[in-house]
Amino acid sequence: MSNPLTQPTTVKIPLKTAVRKTTNWREFMASKTSPAEAGKIPKAVYISRADILGLAEQMEKDDTLVGARAYFTLDNEAAEILANNVTFVLVLVQDTQDPKYPNGKDVLTTPDSLKSTMGDPDPGDSDIYDFTMPCPDCCDTLSPLYNGALKKKK
Repeated sequence: MSNPLTQPTTVKIPLKTAVRKTTNWREFMASKTSPAEAGKIPKAVYISRADILGLAEQMEKDDTLVGARAYFTLDNEAAEILANNVTFVLVLVQDTQDPKYPNGKDVLTTPDSLKSTMGDPDPGDSDIYDFTMPCPDCCDTLSPLYNGALKKKK
């Protein structure tokens, strides 16, 4: 049996399915917020090419790194009346072959194998990335994945 962590997770879905799923998310979140807060519902996050390539570079240097995992975050406590962006942080995921970690282990600090190549000044530094830019600040607001409106083909 092959390790599921080393299998590709790319699944292409039809545009209509993607629009349905993103609409489901927005409608679910809207049901949990007041109409005044509707504009703050997180729809997506943007990750730059440079950040993606940086993660890929780390993964190229350590064969035990098999993927990345995203955790949703809030800038402030939920009760705060401040701007409270929903983003996510990424961590690399290591295949340890340890039964305690059947879904891989989050890499929370820079692995020793990468410290010399990354020039980490502090060996205790985390390896948790927060380089996302939440919508609507950095989104394609005309996309049907953002607004749910599919254009009819002529």
